[in-house]
Amino acid sequence: MTWGQTDAWMSRARTPETRARIRRWSRVEQVSGWILLIGTVAFVASVPVGIGLAIWFWTAGVDRFDVFAWLYGSGVGVLLIAVGLDAWVGPRLAEARFADGRCTVGTIEEVVELPGPDADGNPTYDLVVRAELPGRPALRRTLGWGSGDSSGPDDRWAGRAIRFRHNTLDPDDEHDALFDGWPDDRQESYR
Repeated sequence: MTWGQTDAWMSRARTPETRARIRRWSRVEQVSGWILLIGTVAFVASVPVGIGLAIWFWTAGVDRFDVFAWLYGSGVGVLLIAVGLDAWVGPRLAEARFADGRCTVGTIEEVVELPGPDADGNPTYDLVVRAELPGRPALRRTLGWGSGDSSGPDDRWAGRAIRFRHNTLDPDDEHDALFDGWPDDRQESYR
């Protein structure tokens, strides 16, 4: 995330409460990014330090290999904290960004399988969506879709109705969209 994105998201929010939520979750996301950077540097730095300590311990006859557990464990621990914090913050920031957004039902025009898999090795997709609004040009949006397992959306999803949130009525603001469920769902996802 770049620093200017927070200002752009806040400018689209309609209420002070939503702007405050966006600001708060953006700050937490920035903190998690710094923790991730520090954890990565600490872990990378621990490798040569650990090698140097191993050589020194071996030549001095020191039998203190618990030092390596602390050395590598602390680096991995900081990395895991940062990854967990980022995974916790991501959906909350997305919800805050679209809290004041409009809810629209569109139609999936195309399912595009992306070349790179997700972290678990499962395929990921982009759903190309088109929504007709009365008196306005059609909205075109792209929704990222992780399969969660080895099966996922396919060409049969083309033509299926999908509900999404968006902040602008710009017909070509392709990534201004957040999945909000299927139109046949009776439950509202953010209410």
